[in-house]
Amino acid sequence: MMKKKFRIKNIKKGSSNFSNYQQYGILCVKSLTYGILTDNQLEAVRRCILRSIKRKGIIWIRIQCTYPVTKKSVGSRMGKGVGAVKMYISNVKKGSILLELQAPISRELLFLLKKVASKLSVKIAIFIRSYY
Repeated sequence: MMKKKFRIKNIKKGSSNFSNYQQYGILCVKSLTYGILTDNQLEAVRRCILRSIKRKGIIWIRIQCTYPVTKKSVGSRMGKGVGAVKMYISNVKKGSILLELQAPISRELLFLLKKVASKLSVKIAIFIRSYY
């Protein structure tokens, strides 16, 4: 879930994407703690969900990784500027919705969301909308 185009200089870091209310789906995954999510974690969650629900549902990922993290190569010496962009991260606030899901509710889906919790570095809770 990396950004398609970016410039190395003058990047707007950490744009706020805080949302604590459900907009789209029946199920939502909400963070209970503060933390950092990487683009690899979000991609692993997306793949895990899409493999299990197949074409029976829709997924909306409500956060984006917009904060670039740089790292220099192992053999380089000190100085000579900032290293290359290694990955993008997102600062997750407590209570923000990470993703929403529109799929038929079943026991397998709830087990799937427990599997999703193991792939993320923040504690999550699953909420079901009371009306459709």
